[in-house]
Amino acid sequence: MDKIILLPTRSNHPAYLRPAINLKGKIEMKTKALFFALVLALSAGVASANDIQVNAGAITQDTAHPYGHLFIHDAGAFTDTIDFTIPSGSLQSSANPLLVSLGGTDVYKIINLAYSVYDGTSVSPGASYGTFLGDNTTHDLALAGAGAYHIIVSGSAVGSMGGSYGVAIVSGVPEPETYAMMLGGLGLMGVIVRRRKSRV
Repeated sequence: MDKIILLPTRSNHPAYLRPAINLKGKIEMKTKALFFALVLALSAGVASANDIQVNAGAITQDTAHPYGHLFIHDAGAFTDTIDFTIPSGSLQSSANPLLVSLGGTDVYKIINLAYSVYDGTSVSPGASYGTFLGDNTTHDLALAGAGAYHIIVSGSAVGSMGGSYGVAIVSGVPEPETYAMMLGGLGLMGVIVRRRKSRV
């Protein structure tokens, strides 16, 4: 039988993972400590209730630093709302359920995740821009312009401890091809106007 030697740690926090090394040099992790650390990591700094309302404020155009939020729900159906403003008339958005399983049991699992984008705030909603599946697909949306919008996310948490999902949104920046097409169109309109003036 191998001896197990516990390495000293700098933390007395119960979620701190203490690796054990047996005499053959294999690293083993305590399953309960690993599970506890995972639960703490998922719940740190996020809300855990059904029907969550979030005000994301002004959304950046920096795709390297989008607005992102992790939601954790108790078991059951939920409907979350995210209010935000954008500086331009386009939006990139994505949502994805996170599956956490342990020993064949789904601890955090969401099914039927979908979200809808609306004009205006959740208090005074406007036109709908469509409903999209929460399947980690990025959706590019042309919106009415800069201003207030909101997203409504719905689904069902069916894991033993509920469910978790993440959302990322960024105010869209037109691609260089879009600028080239716009400039080409303006140039073409200038040629047409010039020809009409020369005929008169």
